[in-house]
Amino acid sequence: MSKNCSVEDWCAARSKKPRKNAHLWLLCAALLLGGAGALGGQDRGGSRNSDVRLAAAPAGVAGLRNPYEGQPEAVLGGKKLFRRHCAECHGPEGHGRGKAPDLRSAIVQNVPPGVLFWFLKNGNLREGMPSWSRLPDQRLWQLVSYLKTLR
Repeated sequence: MSKNCSVEDWCAARSKKPRKNAHLWLLCAALLLGGAGALGGQDRGGSRNSDVRLAAAPAGVAGLRNPYEGQPEAVLGGKKLFRRHCAECHGPEGHGRGKAPDLRSAIVQNVPPGVLFWFLKNGNLREGMPSWSRLPDQRLWQLVSYLKTLR
């Protein structure tokens, strides 16, 4: 386990709100049982630390709604942001390169939008994922809208 998500944190979170955090437990179970890598499998060179970082998202963020969900303009804006900020590492179609995970993976696609928003905003510098906190929330939600279209 990484410094970001200790066994004590995991147990404490589990005892507090097991039903509200069901998606996080599924993610942790997938990591422990399936050996998935960072956001999409180690076959793309990712590492487990990003998965643990996703699982470390505060419980409240899972319930955040994307204010731009279902808006085609937001998806187009997100695609433009993706090309500018993300494609260099994740590839033009989001398939992943080197340490950068496949953003089309089931792990990414099944994570609630609020958790993706939180991860984009906070990043994981240890694993090479920058924090995009300098981007306005509107832009981050547009990026989440686009990421959710990758399949």
